[in-house]
Amino acid sequence: MKVKYLMLSLAGAIALNASAQENTVPATGQLPAKNVAFARNGGNYFVTLQGGVAAQFLNDNDNKDLLDRLGAIGSLSIGKYHNPFFATRLQLNGGHAHTFLGNNGEQEIHSNFAAAHFDFMFDMVNYFSSYRENRFFHFIPWVGVGYQHKFLGNEWSKNNVESLTANVGVMMGFRLGKRVDFVIEAQAAHSNLNLSRAFNHKPNPVINDPAGRYYNGFQGMATAGLNFRLGKVGFDAVEPMDYELINDLNGQINRLRREVEELSKRPVSCPECPDVTPVTVTENKLTDKAVLFRFDSDVVDKDQLINLYDVAQFVKETKEPITVVGYADPTGASQYNQNLSERRAKAVVEVLTGKYGVPSELISVEWKGDSTQPFSKKAWNRVVIVRSK
Repeated sequence: MKVKYLMLSLAGAIALNASAQENTVPATGQLPAKNVAFARNGGNYFVTLQGGVAAQFLNDNDNKDLLDRLGAIGSLSIGKYHNPFFATRLQLNGGHAHTFLGNNGEQEIHSNFAAAHFDFMFDMVNYFSSYRENRFFHFIPWVGVGYQHKFLGNEWSKNNVESLTANVGVMMGFRLGKRVDFVIEAQAAHSNLNLSRAFNHKPNPVINDPAGRYYNGFQGMATAGLNFRLGKVGFDAVEPMDYELINDLNGQINRLRREVEELSKRPVSCPECPDVTPVTVTENKLTDKAVLFRFDSDVVDKDQLINLYDVAQFVKETKEPITVVGYADPTGASQYNQNLSERRAKAVVEVLTGKYGVPSELISVEWKGDSTQPFSKKAWNRVVIVRSK
């Protein structure tokens, strides 16, 4: 009966440890982000502050040089990334907008504007490449709709024109740190969406403009500034289940159950055999303990701590030295896997010494990358094995 319970316990441990492994084919870390599901979280908000210039492209303004049309502007954006490649934001911007009248643009009207638009942003680099939170460069086109209010002349409260706008632009981001990016943005606002009955388009005495002729058109803007990420940063991929691995493990469990059933039918004792006095030799040796890791991870999962607790108790009771050896499966470059196996081995040592108080002088550390594969299953080789030295 002891054999029966032992084999059932072994089968359960194999199933529990393997269930913690990630999907082996394909690995989400190697897929484009568009083909990966990401868990929702409450973070990834951002605030962007920018300054730059704007120019109007309308009617008599086209008769002036571009440099004469440039006016200083500023913008504030608040938004959120819903996944690594899609975000929405609200941008507020405003500043000086030069308005010229006459065939040669000889008359200039003092004008300023304030605008707000809601945008849909698309990070093309994250969409077509595998997701990495520390990626340096991002190329982000966007489209939006909004509202613009323009003040003409010196009496802002009386002389103004307002309009709905269609907005389009592109932003380039350059990572400076975990929470800060340098950004450059170019955008255009099309303000020919005026609804004369819904908005105030009374004849303007400042420029004799009965229908907003000197307002409607395109406005181009170029800005640069800093983007600040708030709250939780980054996204966690949701790994699909490896049904082939699960079915294989279920098959192993069923096979072990059949073997245990056959063993239970054998006689408890063999009368015709002479009694043999067992010779007991006490030897303090630690059987191999395997600590399994998730794909591309060096974090010791909670369900693996029981193995390390047993190792710690053995070392503290016997004072016997142990060896900790890290491994990685052959996915990816060999040098990367060598470094990954080193991080895994050191993570196990950190748990043994920091959490369970094992003296560091009794621990030897090795790492073999993917040069050695102790198990036949690829996923099981994301492992650290602890044994007596």
